[in-house]
Amino acid sequence: MSPPAIIAPSILSADFGVLGKACSDTIDQGADWLHVDIMDGHFVPNMTFGAPVVTKIRSHVDRPHTAHGKGTFDCHMMIAEPKKWVREFKKAGCDLYCFHYEAAIASTAADSPSGTSDKKTSPKELIRFIHNEGMQAGIAIKPSTPVDVLWEILAN
Repeated sequence: MSPPAIIAPSILSADFGVLGKACSDTIDQGADWLHVDIMDGHFVPNMTFGAPVVTKIRSHVDRPHTAHGKGTFDCHMMIAEPKKWVREFKKAGCDLYCFHYEAAIASTAADSPSGTSDKKTSPKELIRFIHNEGMQAGIAIKPSTPVDVLWEILAN
């Protein structure tokens, strides 16, 4: 038997003037998760929310009681330095931190916004880091990236 479908609407189309209420209403009306698109204007040309906005909307939506539970914040990180922001978004209320493979391999392994590193980010190590911070991890690829790049990363 297949697991039940998860309804995770994106909040990108919400009215930003009443974002907290829009998020709580969406969960109250039957959504399981909220999909939060985080864009930094570098990895992708658009900019959306930062950790302070996630903190504010989290105060309107109860934390899930279990992994994958109702109220999960699925943060899709379309950002150039994914490892740098793991702790900030955990603190803000992110439950699932989904980063882009392409951003990870092109970025440094610094683990805070003010940190520096000469080492490149390993997607496998980033997944481990996210898990160690108490979040679920996801990995996304751009349409032009062959899916084969994920097999070694997801082998375990």
